[in-house]
Amino acid sequence: MFVFEMEHTKDQDDTTPASRDTVPGLYLLPVSESWRPHFDRTVETPVILSTNDVPEQLAGYTSLRIWGTTETDSAKKQTHMDQLEAGDWILFYHSGEFIATAKVGRVFESATVGDWLWDNPESNFIYTIEEYQDTAPSINHVWDILEYEGRQVVNGFMRVSDDRVQRVITEYGSLETALFDADRTQIKREKSALEVALESEPRLTEDTADYTTARRRTRDQAFRELVLEVYDETCAVCGANRHSPDGTPEVEAEHIYPRSENGRDDVRNGIVLCRLHHWAFDTGWIEITTDYEINVLEKPERDEYHEFEQLDGQDITRPETRIPHSKYVAARQRL
Repeated sequence: MFVFEMEHTKDQDDTTPASRDTVPGLYLLPVSESWRPHFDRTVETPVILSTNDVPEQLAGYTSLRIWGTTETDSAKKQTHMDQLEAGDWILFYHSGEFIATAKVGRVFESATVGDWLWDNPESNFIYTIEEYQDTAPSINHVWDILEYEGRQVVNGFMRVSDDRVQRVITEYGSLETALFDADRTQIKREKSALEVALESEPRLTEDTADYTTARRRTRDQAFRELVLEVYDETCAVCGANRHSPDGTPEVEAEHIYPRSENGRDDVRNGIVLCRLHHWAFDTGWIEITTDYEINVLEKPERDEYHEFEQLDGQDITRPETRIPHSKYVAARQRL
């Protein structure tokens, strides 16, 4: 199943009478352990739509983040699904914490898309993901501002009541301010610590034993913000500097020596890539040499190779300061 079907506690039993015209929806959505790899593949990393078998419902996109859920016999879940619309907020939940934040784009139903993306046609209630951030407020903070009591756990496809959301907006001015600005002080503190670390020799890995889950995410956000600033929100491979209408950059900050290997949150271990070249970097189509040149994996039998072959041997675009440190590039090459 796509999400767990379990009952909420009474103080999470959120139905909706307030004005839907003025109150944005807020959804708390669990990602189960078995579906986490799918989440990583289609939400955390954008899906590149470059094959010939893309379903017609996704025609016109070059890449997108996308998620969904299954049909249900639960009247509560069905009501929450029916209310989902473009512009609603989502906090994704996994293993006791919120792991990511996003807004809903397009909402539609398609068993074909569910089957194509996840080999599961039952996952036919589909929604595209916009303004994705792989950081989120702590669950303590969310429970506090929503005035929930009891266990801090999200057990199903949950929509926060409009009355609760309206109360938060009245107190904080906006939902975004309530969710994120309260954590800005901690993010600024982590950014200062990362800048001080630049005065020392780079260390390859992170000592994560000192970090709580909440601090880990705050540090992640500080790292991303600093790296994006240093690269002026510009892809190091192609020079793309695209932004959404609201000013959100299309590019993403990435670790050179990867997070999966406990790569350190050092600005010198960061690079900024557009979505296409982020995917190519993650999947091995392109790498960076210690001379800061692009190396394209030579597989001419694959169509994708011809998308990237012209990049081979080109220099990456480097910032004027804090260029990628060769220690991280060399360590990545040894993986």
